[in-house]
Amino acid sequence: MPRVAAPKRALGVSSSAPTREIGTILQGVFSYDGMEPWRNFVDDQEFIPELIWPRSVKTYEIVRTDSQVSALYRSATLPLRRKGTWTINPNGVTDNGRVERLSKTLNIPIQGEKVHEPHGRMKRRFIFEDHIRKACLAIIYGHYPFEQDGFIDKDGLWSLKKLAERPPRTISDFRISPDGGLISIVQNVSQIGMTMNRSNMNPFGPLPEIPVDNLVMYVVDQEGANWAGRSMLRDLYKDWLLKDRLIRVDAINHERAGGVPYVEAHPDATGPEMQQLQQFASSFRIGDSSGGAVPYGAKVQVARSTGSDVIKSVEYHDQAMARNWLLMILQLGASRTGSRNLGSTFVEFFSEGVNAIGDWITDTFNEHVVEDYWDWNYGEDEDLVPLIEYESDPELNATDIAAMIKVGAIEVDDELEDALRKDFALPRKGTPRQNQVLLPTDMPETGETPDGSTSTATTSKSKPEGGPQLSQNEKQTKKASRLRARWLS
Repeated sequence: MPRVAAPKRALGVSSSAPTREIGTILQGVFSYDGMEPWRNFVDDQEFIPELIWPRSVKTYEIVRTDSQVSALYRSATLPLRRKGTWTINPNGVTDNGRVERLSKTLNIPIQGEKVHEPHGRMKRRFIFEDHIRKACLAIIYGHYPFEQDGFIDKDGLWSLKKLAERPPRTISDFRISPDGGLISIVQNVSQIGMTMNRSNMNPFGPLPEIPVDNLVMYVVDQEGANWAGRSMLRDLYKDWLLKDRLIRVDAINHERAGGVPYVEAHPDATGPEMQQLQQFASSFRIGDSSGGAVPYGAKVQVARSTGSDVIKSVEYHDQAMARNWLLMILQLGASRTGSRNLGSTFVEFFSEGVNAIGDWITDTFNEHVVEDYWDWNYGEDEDLVPLIEYESDPELNATDIAAMIKVGAIEVDDELEDALRKDFALPRKGTPRQNQVLLPTDMPETGETPDGSTSTATTSKSKPEGGPQLSQNEKQTKKASRLRARWLS
């Protein structure tokens, strides 16, 4: 049977094109009405009790105090907190007044401004660098919310006064819509300062519930409706836990002479004597006044393990944590293995990770701060909105910059000179000195001029007999005068 062509239809959207959601990302829980989707957040992805939200918040507060974990966190976040790494890109907005107002509100410079542009006062203003410091805490807890607070100025426009932090330990619940979107967060501290929980109804006032329109939510590696995120310390927890136990065991070993003390009793030891020897071994500690006596024939011994090295085990767990944060460079000196030549490669690799964190913060800030500011002041019909951009610091030295200038890859202008003076901690450009001549250090004593020609002026190396004898300083002075005259000629 011959194939029949499908009937032609008018151009347009197909009737089968999806225009609404059918499924959901929420899990179901049993209730009196049977199985129904939950609206409050339940951490059903974590299997370690100490890391199930909200208990995880307290656990991560403890983990972050470890010296290795603290070093990893600071290495990943301190580069983001440098001044000048965040700028405002006008992004095609032609109204310079609006862009300048946003710059003053957020205290962030516009791209292309001079490095030494006058900076406004910081008192009672939003400080962007301090906000970045707090936003980076989301890396530790998996989430970190802020509430927008502002005011209406004399021009009738809204200005941001501050992004008030709402620490994870104050969050009681995440209210979630059926499609997994965030509706609001509920805090566990009432408006009069009393700490509450879900089972304890507050008789003195309602718990604060902050709608999502007023929130700036930094969430790390969100999956589904998990608005608690996934802490970057999560994958370090096993290594941190074992390392913590090893350090405690090592401290006990040093305190107890490097092992477990025990006493070999004499053959005729009675029951009470054995109990006394047991108590003596259990209380044995190393100290300035430590000591004791045992009956004749008894011997004090210390049992030491020969199959493990605590310090090497601790170093192993430190290395594992560093690898997880792409910070293997921290272990080049501690591990006593590997080549330090890999350091530059590790730094470049780690810089990509820092840039990814910067881009994540940038995207969140643009969506929930800049666009809200623009919508509230100029309407939601505006197609173009300025963007906050994170500018990573390239690893360039003076030699690299000089080489690029020499080959013409970049041209020196006032902005570039100001930026270079700032990066290399040089003073601001002043007024050049007049008639200043720099003499080359390798100038020969002959009459050779800088252009390679030979001067007709010659100097006699011999002194007339009976002439005055010049001192060494006078000779140096006359020599410098001759060289200067030849240079100027």
